[in-house]
Amino acid sequence: MPRINILLALILVFFTTASGALEKKPLSAYSRETWTTGNGLPHNQVNAVAQTPEGYLWFATWEGLVRYNGQDFRVFTPKNLSGLQDHGIRHVSVGANGRLIVATSRGGVTVIDNGKTHTYGLAQGLAQDECMAAIEDKQGAIWVAHESKGLSRIDASGNVTRYGKLQGLPAERLYSLYLDHNNVVWAGTANGMARIENGRLQSFTEKQGLPAGAVYAFYEAPEGGLYLGTHHGLYSLHNGQIKQVNTDFPDEAVISLNIDKAANLWMGTVNRGILRLGPRGLEELDVRAGLPNNRVSSLFSDREGNLWAGTNAGLVRFADTPFVTLNNYQGLTDNYVRAIAQTHDGSIFMGTSRGLNQYTNEKISSIDNNNSLKNDAVLSLAPAKNGSIWVGMYSTGLINWKNSKVVEEIGVDSPIYGSQVRALLEDSNGYLWIGTSRGVYRKKGRELLHFGESEGLPRDFVTSLYESKSGRIWVGTANGLGYIDGTKAGAIDISRYLSAQDVFGFSEDADGTLWLATDRAILRLRDGKIRAIGVKNGLPVATIFQIVSDTYNNFWLTSNRGVLYIKRADMEAVADGRVAQLASVSFAEADGMGSAQCNGGAGPAAIRAKDGSIWVATAKGVSVVQPDEMSRFQQAPPPVVIESVMVDDKPLLLTGGEINLPSTTRKLELFYVSLTYRTPEKIRYRYKLEGFDNQWINREQLRNVQFTNLPPGHYTFKVSAALGTGLWSNEVASLAFVIEPKIYQRAWFIPALLILTALLMYGLFQARLQQLKARERELSGIVSQRTRSLQEKNIELEGLNNRITQQAEAFEHQARTDSLTGLANRRNMDEKLEQHFADSLATQSAFCFGLLDIDHFKRVNDGYSHQVGDIALKQVALTMQQIMGELHQGRWRGTDLCARWGGEEFALIFPDQSLQAAQEKCDEVRIAIEAIDCSSFASGLHLSVSIGVTERSDFLHHEKMLTKADENLYLAKHQGRNQVVAI
Repeated sequence: MPRINILLALILVFFTTASGALEKKPLSAYSRETWTTGNGLPHNQVNAVAQTPEGYLWFATWEGLVRYNGQDFRVFTPKNLSGLQDHGIRHVSVGANGRLIVATSRGGVTVIDNGKTHTYGLAQGLAQDECMAAIEDKQGAIWVAHESKGLSRIDASGNVTRYGKLQGLPAERLYSLYLDHNNVVWAGTANGMARIENGRLQSFTEKQGLPAGAVYAFYEAPEGGLYLGTHHGLYSLHNGQIKQVNTDFPDEAVISLNIDKAANLWMGTVNRGILRLGPRGLEELDVRAGLPNNRVSSLFSDREGNLWAGTNAGLVRFADTPFVTLNNYQGLTDNYVRAIAQTHDGSIFMGTSRGLNQYTNEKISSIDNNNSLKNDAVLSLAPAKNGSIWVGMYSTGLINWKNSKVVEEIGVDSPIYGSQVRALLEDSNGYLWIGTSRGVYRKKGRELLHFGESEGLPRDFVTSLYESKSGRIWVGTANGLGYIDGTKAGAIDISRYLSAQDVFGFSEDADGTLWLATDRAILRLRDGKIRAIGVKNGLPVATIFQIVSDTYNNFWLTSNRGVLYIKRADMEAVADGRVAQLASVSFAEADGMGSAQCNGGAGPAAIRAKDGSIWVATAKGVSVVQPDEMSRFQQAPPPVVIESVMVDDKPLLLTGGEINLPSTTRKLELFYVSLTYRTPEKIRYRYKLEGFDNQWINREQLRNVQFTNLPPGHYTFKVSAALGTGLWSNEVASLAFVIEPKIYQRAWFIPALLILTALLMYGLFQARLQQLKARERELSGIVSQRTRSLQEKNIELEGLNNRITQQAEAFEHQARTDSLTGLANRRNMDEKLEQHFADSLATQSAFCFGLLDIDHFKRVNDGYSHQVGDIALKQVALTMQQIMGELHQGRWRGTDLCARWGGEEFALIFPDQSLQAAQEKCDEVRIAIEAIDCSSFASGLHLSVSIGVTERSDFLHHEKMLTKADENLYLAKHQGRNQVVAI
């Protein structure tokens, strides 16, 4: 058998030990995720992949250029990207300065630089519009590989130089281009390859050692030289010599190459999927192992170490993850695994829904002796001291297996036969304890003793068994915790601890402390006292199946939502009440698990192996993690970018520098994303608007934030990200902008108005004084008459002064009042909120605040008109004012208690009101608004509102109260709108 066939056969059955698997895991064990047109790609064939400096991934497809941010695909075609001439994209690459170089099928080459595009085609001097690939060298020259007209070089000035057969190319049909670290350009042609350095072209064909046919791909080798993907396998060029990498390599076209961070060489082929050359030899992964298609036209390693494979039927991401998974591809009889156990010789047994499997010497074998272990589901396992293993079945009872044969089997006449054997335990005295759906049996030889509800256990249905250091047998049932001392059974009520009932697993400390995995919490039993840790304490899920303590005494918990890692010190601190919230790290499919659904209710469903690795039974195989290797997978806090900005629902072009927004700006919305591709679903965000917010505000997984009716001023928006419960990234994305004030809001306006008024008065006074003096000289006889006239004029001037003062006060009123509704504006309400909050805090009196939003208001403007929208806003404001005015008759008016917060949003304050009273008043407002008759100005229009209200409670700053009200408003919308949320 040729060497290559032996290697490929071994991959199907070999798997490393738990610790080795994490360092030299097989190709089949890498975490994989696939995207197709059903997930947002415009076309299933991905011809090339590239990554720009800020972290975006770019994909070349036949239906456009695609940008991916880890969450969404954005497609660029000639319709939405000016300058792009064709939707068929054959290649995309990134230049030295971050420019994007796009080679199209029939539209030449387009260069994208900071949002600006420039296209080169026949008209600009290219040899052909049909392009296969394009790259930029370190001097800024762009090299273009053509479909049938050779090679073109565009220098930094736009001048084009062509290369064909006359210039030394072995063929004019090109497939690929590659730039090595010495700035040498390599071109793969239909008949060999070319090397171009400083304008000098050197050709390589069969004469130099290449096989006949095309060269499709290049990649620099870590030890120097180049790997070459050819029509007849993998070759290398080193020290001027071309050689076949391995004489046993299959005669297969290699059309893409990449080397990952672990120095493994990945090869994409035409017919055999992906080949990988590394410490485990040559490995293969094709459609039989889940690859979408066997033609792999592109391979790319991103800056996080993920390996991307573009196939003819979808895009695949491979990730080296903390967990590896054993499944039917490695030889399991079934992927649904219920129990795991390790015997004294180191073998690991795995019970599945279709029998028993043994993992020994890196090989999984099926145990099907006389079909006794193949025709039933295995629920439980327990190693025996004599080297055998006890196997509990779903319906056929109990089997003892040793040395490849069944040593003992429960017959149909046994009470155990026909019951579900969900737990097994061989204790220190040699007794075998059998937990079934009909109670617990203690077996030794032919002796069989039964314990059930009638003997003192809380229930007959048994889910777990454990022998503590004291010799007590603990029994987990479907209705509480039981125990057996000798021949006496008893029960401990755990229902008062967060309503816990099912006990799925146990873990014991050196001091005898017992940890219980239950359906509602983790319970700690120490010195006869039970403490519960549940969801309210930060446990991500209520139901925990197994608790496994690693070699460092930290905990690994299994659940229906993956595996949780919790430090012992954190678990103890929460159980003692010293810390309120539990910190944990969660793992799921993105971390290499076959399924996040771990199994429980039988087992053991998770163990710590002798080498320290943690083995977990899941619905899709057995997942293994080695805690010693976790440091390799600790990801730095992810960076974040601001993707887009909307101003009054219109996109704003981001060009860098501070953005000037007009004084009429009402709504500002910013969209951001963390450019990470390993576990994007775990990313959390926080933001701060300097100039408005004093503290960071958490947005969890929300990737946008909206501001309405910001007052004039200079602002800086900042956003950062964190992975799960990890640290916040120091890389903060920021955007500075200024909102221009209206003329009457400018600082100089009122002083200038007063000065002008004073100058006018002074001029009038001087003119009049001169007139009076002249008149005094001429008509001294009528002094008294003119004196009275002067007094009258002074009164007139005083009246003018009063009118000017009134006008200034009117301007001030306009600055604090919403012109449309007549209600106080956000600035006015901010001052009221701050004052009422301070009064409430000082007097410890009740105080509530609410935010009201008109549901689907954009439909009113779009479906009727903005004029109708304005009338609707006035009606809502009037209704609010009337109802709120009834709250404190004589003390405050309705306009003192409500304000237009911005757009379709209004604010409500409730001095001296409890949260219940405020909620009831909000509901009264909501009902009144819903009852507004809109037929007079918009036939068929019905209004409804969503309201979020909160109380001062323990908040120490009114902005926190505002944030909570906003969160409740968001919840009201999320729950269906037209409701009040007060939590």
